[in-house]
Amino acid sequence: MLYMTLAILLTFFAGIMLAIVYFRQMKAIDSYKKLKEELCRILDININNPSDDFLLHQTNLKYKSLVERYESERVRRKNLYSIMNNLEEGVIVVSIYQSDIIKVDFANDFSKRIFTIDDYVGRSIVEIVDNHSLIDLILKSYKLQSDEEEELLFYSPEKRFYKCKVKMMSIDDNGRIVLLSDITKEKNLENLRKEFLTTMSHELRTPLSVMNGYLETILMDKQLDKGLEKMLKIIEDETARLTRLVNDLLDLGRLEKSLTDNTNIKEINISNITKKVFEFFKLLSEGLDVNLTAEVANNLKIKGDEERIMQAVYNIVDNALKFTSMKEKGEKNVYVRLYKESSNVVLEIEDTGIGIPSKELEKIFDMFYRVDKSRTRQVSGFGLGLYIVKSILDKHNAGVYLESEENNGTLFRITFKGGMKDETL
Repeated sequence: MLYMTLAILLTFFAGIMLAIVYFRQMKAIDSYKKLKEELCRILDININNPSDDFLLHQTNLKYKSLVERYESERVRRKNLYSIMNNLEEGVIVVSIYQSDIIKVDFANDFSKRIFTIDDYVGRSIVEIVDNHSLIDLILKSYKLQSDEEEELLFYSPEKRFYKCKVKMMSIDDNGRIVLLSDITKEKNLENLRKEFLTTMSHELRTPLSVMNGYLETILMDKQLDKGLEKMLKIIEDETARLTRLVNDLLDLGRLEKSLTDNTNIKEINISNITKKVFEFFKLLSEGLDVNLTAEVANNLKIKGDEERIMQAVYNIVDNALKFTSMKEKGEKNVYVRLYKESSNVVLEIEDTGIGIPSKELEKIFDMFYRVDKSRTRQVSGFGLGLYIVKSILDKHNAGVYLESEENNGTLFRITFKGGMKDETL
């Protein structure tokens, strides 16, 4: 009896399944028939013609394929937008219309932090972003047909710093991708670092001056024990070294402050600056047994801060002489060259010194970084010289190229853009 009941139930459910399959098939057939009839009406063809029926069948297959591709593309785009909306970086896609109207085509959720309205798609970027610097950066990209990058400060809706990159689109000359990275935290930490260094330097300067004064007074005592005198001289040397570090940090603070002030930027004669630095080091080079030579074109002019440019040239030539004098064998030469190349002014300082290992080149401009302490122990300094040089050159939009090989010398090439020349040697 049980087996008979189960057989009846199975037969019943099988019948239901077959009915469902049948009705679905009939619905699909009916849908296909309706599609055929509609296509026949639109195209004015005979449904009973075998060749026309075959074409309708192929059209139906193409239609289904298109529907599948559309659905696949819709899912892909939905996933892509979901990924872009979850990025911790702003992405804005813009296009330019009527020569100068920039409209927003897409923006992810991160970008909406800088927007003033919610309805942004298809609107002019002037309407939705309260920052002329960003708009100017995008326009600059269109004008120069190039990628652009700049750090910008936004005040709306709150004060934040962003690193903005405007990238050209390879598939569309009218399109640009704007990338925004929030660097507010890094900027705040940088400001704290500068404030700490300045405060610490000022606080240390006074006690160091007092210590130096007392040490000098004690060392003037002719009856001082020789052993004690030796130890006091070591303390005096280290105190003087610490004082130099404090002075360097104070100078660095003044430098960073002056680099934000454009009042000292004017047309300067870099030929005269280079000659002054050369004359200053000429006598010193003879004492170090280094041959210092110069090839300087006359009256080359650039836009810049004369005092800071002289400081940068001084630091590089000073380093070249120091590290060339450390060379034990071979020629000891330092060459200073200044010339015009196209519309630019190029300054080269080349030496035949001990060089820089390749692994150190990427860090050479970092603050407090010194190459291989064991090799440079006899050379004074705190690793601030080249950091200061890089800061000055960056402010002047000057490119710096460094080429060096251990035990085979170093070449610094600095390119000042848009230099002017009145006459040459």
